[in-house]
Amino acid sequence: MLAESGLYNSLQAHAVSTTGQPMCIYGDPAYPLRIHLQAPFRQRVLAPQQQAYNGSMSAVRSSVEWLFSDIVNYFKFLDNESAILCLLFHQ
Repeated sequence: MLAESGLYNSLQAHAVSTTGQPMCIYGDPAYPLRIHLQAPFRQRVLAPQQQAYNGSMSAVRSSVEWLFSDIVNYFKFLDNESAILCLLFHQ
């Protein structure tokens, strides 16, 4: 999905801070590590800092996923063809 979206190419071209540091997005463990794409540490044994990073990012990722789920459910009626037709013809 990431490759098809063109997002990573846009990140490579434009995602640089005003100080010249590359900005990145955080993906799940299935994504490869790249400059603009970060993921959890995967080693079997992690240093305390790596454990803290994984824990912090997991909490943020969970919050974002809950919010995304709320947004999808809020606009679920847009996915239903009959609801769309109702909206179109009852205006």
